[in-house]
Amino acid sequence: MEDFSELLVDPKTDERFNKLFRNALKKNKLSVAKRGSKDYYIVTNGNDTLGFDISAEKYEYAKSRDPYIADRLAERIINEFDILIRLVSFTNGQEFLRYTVVRSELVSKDMICEDFMGNLKKVICYTADNVHARYINEGYMKKWDVPKEVLFSVADRNMCRLLRKTDISESSLNGAAGLKCLDLKAEGNDFTAALMMCADFYSYLADKIGHRFLVAAPSKDNIIVMSEVTNNVLERLGAAIVGEYRWASRPLTTDIFLYTSMGTEIAGHFSEIET
Repeated sequence: MEDFSELLVDPKTDERFNKLFRNALKKNKLSVAKRGSKDYYIVTNGNDTLGFDISAEKYEYAKSRDPYIADRLAERIINEFDILIRLVSFTNGQEFLRYTVVRSELVSKDMICEDFMGNLKKVICYTADNVHARYINEGYMKKWDVPKEVLFSVADRNMCRLLRKTDISESSLNGAAGLKCLDLKAEGNDFTAALMMCADFYSYLADKIGHRFLVAAPSKDNIIVMSEVTNNVLERLGAAIVGEYRWASRPLTTDIFLYTSMGTEIAGHFSEIET
């Protein structure tokens, strides 16, 4: 996909979209403060700055040549700046709080986080559209005078609402009679895998797949829920899980999680290193 994008977004296309994008910002009293890379722009409204990766919109423009894509991007940026105003107070900003899942080695010291399982952390963020996540630093806890536990409680409530809006498709595994698989896809991939951490995840999915089930989250973009399987079937699934992990742009974990009425535990782990 990235290689194909490079071919499609030639220098002239990049220049055209850059001009459309800057004009759309100007119409809304915004401007580019800095272009960090070809696809990453630091945008300012005169008071605050926010960074945006516009590669997806640029790729969409390269395929369609629709100039309105730049206007839609500007609208998204306006919404993000509007949320900053709401985040001045916890009362006004709490509806935008979420959390996402991050590998522990990618967690920076100013992120607000807590342990999940294995190598995964639950990290507080906010969103303007349920698609794109932005981390909130520890300064917000001091500004709001709100403890971390309250932030996670509010974020979890919002994640449970997101879970109920998530598309869930069911399929069966070839050669494994009776095995049900559910594929979950949140509106935004920043939140798809994080759904497995929310308080209502077990009860909501147990009604659909049974009261003991396994979860794989090889990448941040994908989560698969399976009815409990035998070891030989799990070995076959393992190859697919490890394959996606190795090729993912945002790999997450090769752990397999077991969910039951007693809680959640790591049921197994596939080697991330090719042997």
